[in-house]
Amino acid sequence: MADAQTPALSTTKPVARRSTRTARSAFLRRFTPGTVLRWVVALAWVVVAVFPLWWTFSVTFSPTGAPLTEQFFPSDIGAGLQKIQMVFKETTLAQAILVTLVWSIIQAAGVVIITSMAAYEFALFDFPGKNALFTLALASLMVPQVVTLIPLFRIVISLQWLNTFQGLAVPGMASALALFIFRQFIEEVPRELMDAAEVDGASHFRVYRSIIMPICANAALIVAVLTIVGVWGSYLWPLVVSTKPAMYVANVIAAGAAGTQSWRTKDFAMTVYFLAAIPPIIIYILLQRKITQGFAMSGLKG
Repeated sequence: MADAQTPALSTTKPVARRSTRTARSAFLRRFTPGTVLRWVVALAWVVVAVFPLWWTFSVTFSPTGAPLTEQFFPSDIGAGLQKIQMVFKETTLAQAILVTLVWSIIQAAGVVIITSMAAYEFALFDFPGKNALFTLALASLMVPQVVTLIPLFRIVISLQWLNTFQGLAVPGMASALALFIFRQFIEEVPRELMDAAEVDGASHFRVYRSIIMPICANAALIVAVLTIVGVWGSYLWPLVVSTKPAMYVANVIAAGAAGTQSWRTKDFAMTVYFLAAIPPIIIYILLQRKITQGFAMSGLKG
């Protein structure tokens, strides 16, 4: 019986070795020079993008007064909690975060409604000057903000919108990028759906509300998140429009804590930066899968 089993064992070992060699060679074939280069570039981009936030986090949760250039890892959670408590006690950052949140919600809602209506007309209907107007709208993306700052400021003053949410939000509701994203989505909507709705007696606005917007839910989410993140990073416009401390936004408070005329320490300023950056990061992390799926469905691949 032992002699009969010996050949079976001897034939099994070479087969296992061949399968192992095959798997190893297939694994090694994946690491071509092009693949390695792409991984190196991707990892370098991740380090460049994540390192500033990680450094801010490390400085926040490190002993007070420690040199900033030596704090690359959090070493004192208790000191960080004390810094956070001190920031909320000695500044109006909590109120500024609330103002920024309300501003971002208002502007995101306005951008979604206004640009989706405009994209509905640009994508599905023909009218004189359609392509020229759309090109002009996209060209506005290349205009620096400082060019339009003074005209917009004069309009806000004439409307008596200083230190109001409409003064903060309304000028930013005309977004060329949002118009482009919505148009890409709406162009993929089958025309038969709208023809069927019109045959059933649906009005022009009813087609937009009942057919276009439900289909463009992913586009609306993308535009809303991009608008919120953009609002959270704005500094120049709220600095000009909001002159009362009650309407200061998070970036204005953060800039004041780190200004040249501020008596705050650098680790205190880094704590303010860290706290001001948390809300948009949380929003983006929670919705990143939806955003990726939306871009994949829209055909915005370059």
